[in-house]
Amino acid sequence: MKPLSIELRLSEVEPPKPDEPRTMYRDLANLPDPMQLGLTIKAYNYDDVGLYFQITGNHPDYTFQTVNLGLIGSGANITSNLDNFASRSRPVAETEEVITLILRAYTDAGHSDLKWTYNRSVTVIIISSQDGSWTTDVDNNFDDGTVQGWNFTQEFGTPVGSIGVATDYVLSAPYSLRMTCPLGSGTTEWRGRYDKSFTTPDRTNVFAIIEMRVAKSDIDYINRIQVTRAGTLLIHLGRDDLALSDYVPIGKWVRAVVPLPRNTTIEVRIIVRRYRTVTPTTNGYSWLDDFKIISKD
Repeated sequence: MKPLSIELRLSEVEPPKPDEPRTMYRDLANLPDPMQLGLTIKAYNYDDVGLYFQITGNHPDYTFQTVNLGLIGSGANITSNLDNFASRSRPVAETEEVITLILRAYTDAGHSDLKWTYNRSVTVIIISSQDGSWTTDVDNNFDDGTVQGWNFTQEFGTPVGSIGVATDYVLSAPYSLRMTCPLGSGTTEWRGRYDKSFTTPDRTNVFAIIEMRVAKSDIDYINRIQVTRAGTLLIHLGRDDLALSDYVPIGKWVRAVVPLPRNTTIEVRIIVRRYRTVTPTTNGYSWLDDFKIISKD
């Protein structure tokens, strides 16, 4: 067994096999230049002692951060969202490239005594949904002032939340879909989701493009956002546990691009989990705008 490992949580298959190459997807439409790359990783320590972990990457076209993940005990693991982990100049057309994630483990908090290094290759496929080669099969932008068939489901906790159209944060004016995460009281976990069923087109390449945003209340923490279909994890941003910190990007739009099966009826679920330690005085919110399904042969 290797002394350390990385699992990518941005994945259609959960959990990935230990040595399985992973694939990530991006869409060029309306991206800034340079474009940013973020991901969630899970790092494992299989050594007999606790070690201090650090992650960076390598590719000639990318600039990577070096992120300290902290102490991981023997046999333990840690999940971390690496927001804006890497950047590169915006490609002019669709492209596919392989980057290398480099996980290092040190015996000391100063990261001077290196004990182990573990590399994982990741294929990054960058599509261009607006280049004329893709068909837009579903475009839920909520600009007709309705929720366009999306439902709200309370997964855990009280009080019950809700969804409706809103104008405070939008990508395509005038409306977005907003989930309200209500106040409640005391220390508690709260979990709610958007969900909707779709039948995907019978074509070779089918993708969902999901634009999401979250805002916390005054004292709660946003631990994770997940996107699933038929019980299969498509996207995992953030932590698995109820750690008292924010582990997803707050106050910014996040785009997820995920492959879907062809000619299949699926239910897409977008799940937001919060945790708070005392009673908040403001609501938390999550927004969806836009949701698309695109395809081509």
